[in-house]
Amino acid sequence: MDTNEKQNQLLKSAIKHMLKPLVRFLIKKQITLATLVEVIKSAYVEVAEKDFAIEGKAPTDSRINLLTGVHRKDVKRLRDLNEEHQASERLSISSLMLATWMSEEPFAKNSHPQPIMMTGKDSFETLANQYSRQNIRATSIMENWLEMGWISQSDDGLLTLNLDTLQDNQLSEDQLFFFAENLSDHMAASTGNLVNRTKTFERAVFYNALSKESVLILKKVAKEKSMGVLKDLNKQALSLQKQDKNKDIPLYRFRLGSYFYTDLNND
Repeated sequence: MDTNEKQNQLLKSAIKHMLKPLVRFLIKKQITLATLVEVIKSAYVEVAEKDFAIEGKAPTDSRINLLTGVHRKDVKRLRDLNEEHQASERLSISSLMLATWMSEEPFAKNSHPQPIMMTGKDSFETLANQYSRQNIRATSIMENWLEMGWISQSDDGLLTLNLDTLQDNQLSEDQLFFFAENLSDHMAASTGNLVNRTKTFERAVFYNALSKESVLILKKVAKEKSMGVLKDLNKQALSLQKQDKNKDIPLYRFRLGSYFYTDLNND
């Protein structure tokens, strides 16, 4: 077996291992192989069209067929669909509001979100009006957040942000959007590190001979420390973004994620 053949075999084995959690999820959701194949074809066509075009030339169906192996009839059909993954206006507004409430005074103190009133000075309405347009009212956002469990309201009207339940109680639109965004960027960082000279930070800690009690201790510590880093970075990034928006310079994005997995999850 020559070097290229061995490398391809290792790559296929790695891809199979990487796909198993996704396939397990898809089977639970009754998404069959035929549906997944159609999605993969669409991804191949889109990537070939956007990332492998010859400079100054629009890629033809034949070139995309040659690059991807997707049949030319499928290439034309999938190019005409022009499907894009993007956040709804509601979700974009929610993300900005959450970032501000968790990091900026007067809505937060020392990166701890403070209880706020629905209306009045430094209120939920004030926060919503920074980002929402006229067709999305603060009361509508508040009702949506209450329904999802993102916030709770006391008898005296104070609204409290529920950090521990934010992720667990998101609507499926929110969950699926960030599921795709987070894993896509993690995949981009990982695959980029395999082929690019400039490496992106990506590290993990792994142990496989721990008791259940020890794993639960580490899980708690990991959550506390990770949330501390994410809160601090959120505060700094929000401040820098507000500064950079007024500068006549190219603008870029970043994402830092944190996760904790244990096979206790399978018990």
